[in-house]
Amino acid sequence: MTEIDLLWDRDDAPNEALSQLVEERARSLMEASGCGDRELSLVLTDDPRIAVTNETWRGVSSPTDVLSFPMDEGEVLSSGGAQDPLGDVMISLDTAGRQALEHGLTMEEEVTFLLVHGFCHLLGHDHAEPEEAARMRAEEDRLLALVAPDLRRPPTPY
Repeated sequence: MTEIDLLWDRDDAPNEALSQLVEERARSLMEASGCGDRELSLVLTDDPRIAVTNETWRGVSSPTDVLSFPMDEGEVLSSGGAQDPLGDVMISLDTAGRQALEHGLTMEEEVTFLLVHGFCHLLGHDHAEPEEAARMRAEEDRLLALVAPDLRRPPTPY
């Protein structure tokens, strides 16, 4: 069974509707990608907290929209062993909110896209090179069509 651990790591009260949407979409992503028997950790946070994590792990001293920490590095994955952790996805709701306004999207649409983007990184996708970016974008589009078919996609910055 899919296990989703969701942490609201902000000083404000949890947004229950957004948390539930993220958890449901994460569960759908896990099933759609063949990772339904794995564990996924999600952190919904703010800019100060994600900036510390970004500095610690990437050496970049600024906030970002999403960070991913896969348990398995290397090749693109399709599934793993039962209850093996897939990894962690951390989303800054502060940055997501600004980007939603810039992109003309709802907060839910922006956060869904960031979840899918981060999830693709957990599966081993990257966008450092044009060919990788094309493969990652295709996987994002495939997964978005499955979990949120009416979602308007934001412009991809890579």
